[in-house]
Amino acid sequence: MKVWLVTIALIGFSITRADTLVLDPEMAMELALENNTPLKVQGEKVGEAGAGKSAALGSLFPQISASGSYTRLGKVNEFEMITPVYGKFPLRVYDPKSGQIIGFTDSIPLPIGADTLRLPLGSQNNYLFRATVQQTLFTWGKLLNAYRLAGLSFDMQKAAYEQARQETKVQALEAFYRALLTERTVRLLEESYEQLRRHTEQVEKLYENGLASKLDLMRVKVSLTNMANSVNQMANNAELARAALCNLLGIPLDMAIVLKAELKPETVPFDSVGAVDSALRRRPELMQLRRACQMADIGVRIARTANLPTLFAAANFDYKRPVGFSDRWDEDWNATVGVSWPLFSGLSNLNKLRQAQSRYRQALWSLKMVEEAVRLEVMATFASLNQEKKNIDYQAENVQLAEEAFRLAEERYQNGLLTNLEFLDTQLQLTQSRVAYLSALANYQVARAKFLRAIGDF
Repeated sequence: MKVWLVTIALIGFSITRADTLVLDPEMAMELALENNTPLKVQGEKVGEAGAGKSAALGSLFPQISASGSYTRLGKVNEFEMITPVYGKFPLRVYDPKSGQIIGFTDSIPLPIGADTLRLPLGSQNNYLFRATVQQTLFTWGKLLNAYRLAGLSFDMQKAAYEQARQETKVQALEAFYRALLTERTVRLLEESYEQLRRHTEQVEKLYENGLASKLDLMRVKVSLTNMANSVNQMANNAELARAALCNLLGIPLDMAIVLKAELKPETVPFDSVGAVDSALRRRPELMQLRRACQMADIGVRIARTANLPTLFAAANFDYKRPVGFSDRWDEDWNATVGVSWPLFSGLSNLNKLRQAQSRYRQALWSLKMVEEAVRLEVMATFASLNQEKKNIDYQAENVQLAEEAFRLAEERYQNGLLTNLEFLDTQLQLTQSRVAYLSALANYQVARAKFLRAIGDF
């Protein structure tokens, strides 16, 4: 729902550019997730892997197909045989005593020669419509393991998507707080510039009354010019940081945005040991490598069954013409049960098994190396987070001291007890301490995001 609200808000702002987008860290992350192109590509890979898993499941079920064909024979094979040719003739009847012809019989068939008989063994026009059902009966788990491989590949792509998602959120937060830091630093420098401008006017009056030297006036004017230059440079940096943020979030560069965030140190409910345990359980990179180990193990199983027989069955139902030696339409069917057994493959299957075993060992070593790297990363980000927290406390104390020092310096300068140079140094220290405190607050938020990303909880 939140993504839809962000999308609707963007559509409205893109139409009316005069409106202003109020952007907080949560919205910045949502926009980055919605508009990040590499993340969309990774999402499509997840869809592709999911479809591949479904396709692998389909190989476990019967495969049904239909086909049709028409064949015309240029020459029909014939069966040839020699047959006698008969003629009908009457036979003479003799008297057994006298030997005289006493009559003739009726005409009877008698062979008078020979001829060749040709029987066609088919038809010149042949029609066939066929429905086929095929089912693999037993493959020693090859098809099931292939489905498992597809499922593990799907899990790996989901973990890769989660990794890209977390990295995108960290990038969005870094860009947001960088823009916020430069924007608020500009305000601090502008306040310091205004203070210095009032001090410059005061020095000018003192100089006109002979109470300040020309050197003091020149120094304060140089400081004012340098401060103006610092304000301009920081304003340019703020504009660039804002543009980089807009580009990362996929919003128009000319859109007016207001950055809204409360810079305060938020604690994390983890110690160093718990953080490492969480990272080892939840990091998407480790999930991918664990799935890769499982895939390599299944690959070894498949390679071991390469030389084992495969049992299959198939059935065909035909509607065809001719049928046998009869030139007519009729039905026919046949069924087959068979076995396929590769007896010798030139030792290629044995070497493929060795390859699969080597890939499995490589996956295990890779997992171990990444686990060690994750431990170091968690410890480093945890230490950085604690350091930034301490830095906030140090800088907050420095700001209090610098503000008190500036108040005292201002009083002493007005009473003529402090030189102009010492006053300028005090003001510069106040500005630097305020900027350092603001930087510490922003850096803590970024360090916190990196720590949560390191433990897989972001």
